[in-house]
Amino acid sequence: MKKFGIERQTMTVALIPILILAVLLETSFIVARIADLDQTLKDRASLIARQLASSSEYAAFSGNRVLLQQQAEVALAQQDVTAVFILDAGGKILASSSGVSDLKIIPPDWRSGQTLREDSRSLAVYHAIVTTQLSLDDTEIASTSNMGTSLGGVFLVLGKNRLNSEKVRMVAMNLILTALVLLLAVLVAMRVARRITLPIMGMRTAVRDLGEGRLSTRIGEMQVLELNELAEGINEMASQLQQERNQLKQRIDDATTALRSQKEQAEKANFDKTRFLAAASHDLRQPMHALGLFMGELQNRLETPEQRKIVEKVEESVTAMSGLLDSLLDISKLDAGVIVPQEQEIEISTLLRRLTEAYEPMARAKSIRLRIQTSNARVRSDPILLERILMNLLGNAIRYTQEHGSVFLACRKRGDRLRFEIRDNGPGIPLDEQENIFREFVQLENTARDRSKGLGLGLPIVQRSARLLNHPLYLCSIPGRGSIFALEVPRVPDLKDLLAQGSAVSVKPPTDRETSFADRSVLVVDDDELVRNGTAGLVDAWGCRVAVAESLAEAEQLFEQSNFELVICDYRLPDGTGVELAERIYAQSKRQPAFILVSGDTSPEVLKLVADKGMHLLHKPVRPAKLRSMMAFVLKAK
Repeated sequence: MKKFGIERQTMTVALIPILILAVLLETSFIVARIADLDQTLKDRASLIARQLASSSEYAAFSGNRVLLQQQAEVALAQQDVTAVFILDAGGKILASSSGVSDLKIIPPDWRSGQTLREDSRSLAVYHAIVTTQLSLDDTEIASTSNMGTSLGGVFLVLGKNRLNSEKVRMVAMNLILTALVLLLAVLVAMRVARRITLPIMGMRTAVRDLGEGRLSTRIGEMQVLELNELAEGINEMASQLQQERNQLKQRIDDATTALRSQKEQAEKANFDKTRFLAAASHDLRQPMHALGLFMGELQNRLETPEQRKIVEKVEESVTAMSGLLDSLLDISKLDAGVIVPQEQEIEISTLLRRLTEAYEPMARAKSIRLRIQTSNARVRSDPILLERILMNLLGNAIRYTQEHGSVFLACRKRGDRLRFEIRDNGPGIPLDEQENIFREFVQLENTARDRSKGLGLGLPIVQRSARLLNHPLYLCSIPGRGSIFALEVPRVPDLKDLLAQGSAVSVKPPTDRETSFADRSVLVVDDDELVRNGTAGLVDAWGCRVAVAESLAEAEQLFEQSNFELVICDYRLPDGTGVELAERIYAQSKRQPAFILVSGDTSPEVLKLVADKGMHLLHKPVRPAKLRSMMAFVLKAK
């Protein structure tokens, strides 16, 4: 339905009654006026005919046609008269105007009445010529008994041209007057309508401004009483809204200030937590590091199986403690933002083979069926971080799946990405807990803190690493049916990727390639005697020529006496840091040795400084195998 504005509707309401009234009045007036004009013409025609009949009585009685012709000519001179006929008693024309003698003008029933014919162009009337008998004794008219002898009649025709023109002028004038009245009514209606619509439009604009947030908008005084009351109500509402907005803004500012304060407190608490973890891990790493080194040296000197079994138990405890410290260190690194992903092309088949070799024994020990689907695809990512993510996810799946369950790692193409899916039929994760499992030390199925089920740091590391690599991480889990963790990694383009459906990887563990350190000269620098002696004994057992120092000054003196191919140095020394020692030796010595820094400090400042210098850093406790691997790497690179 089409909608109209207030102005148009107001004009319509005002004009329709006026228009109806004007049409009715004009129609009534015109009809009455036309009837008056027609009647006037008839009366005038009758009067002329009667006068002509009276003046023609004697001539008709005496048969004087000349006089009758003169009478007809006089009658013809009257206004609107178009034809005059004087007839005798038998209907014969005695005289006519201007020689008109057409009997067709005279209707056959000319004796039937006074008005014989009338149409839109003319009016014809008839009046009888009767005798009037006079008394011979006086001048009074005789009695009616001696009167009324018909001598003939007068037939008179009047034209209606002038009458019709008068009617047209009258109708035109009335229409003009009506149009003027309607125009005046329209102007008045428009003025009245605008006195209503303009204030309403002003209120509409004000309401729109209020809706857009300009609450200082106010409406001025209205001339219409009802609209003025409405405007006052809108102004009062705007004042209340403005007051409430100011109050709300103040509350928001207060809440923002409180939130900012809480955020700063949380950041400070997180920073304090990071520093505490760094300091605690540093203090714990020193003895753990020394213990690990001595355990490595002890392994080479054991003789009986009982001794080896005891040492293996101790080594398991050391390994568990080292794992906890490594996880805390990984969290600290990720929170500090010092890890810079080193993206490169990765052969997925090689990565899957290592995962199979690492987790098949663990799955076999719990009678879990482990299937890892092979793939020859290549992806672009950081190989260390990607492997750590998949190891954590796969380890969690095996750890929390009941005996005789199954774990499946699938590789599926998704456009330009490769999707890793780790599926298990374990207990599953409730929907309301799926966010909490990515928080530190949260383990839903390990309220007793069973160390064999992990420490609750694997998934937080996975989430932070995936976010750092910009690899989408997904979780779908149904309690009682299992869980699916999915990670999407960009595929290397323009390569043919074939997915071996359903084939499990079964590869024998590769044999370790022995690296010879015979006659390698190594300098061990550490202010802790236990750590210094433990490291020196372990490196010496690998065939290296070892010298030790406990400070920067002593290390510099040794370098003046002899050159070393490798320096294993603690980060913090009594008279400086390992970074300062490296800078001094690089500046003074022509032969540049390889440097491995060892530290128990996991603070973000240390991590960032070493990363900026491009140096190799190991965190205490360092397992002998890891130290040996790093030594082989840096010596080979050198």
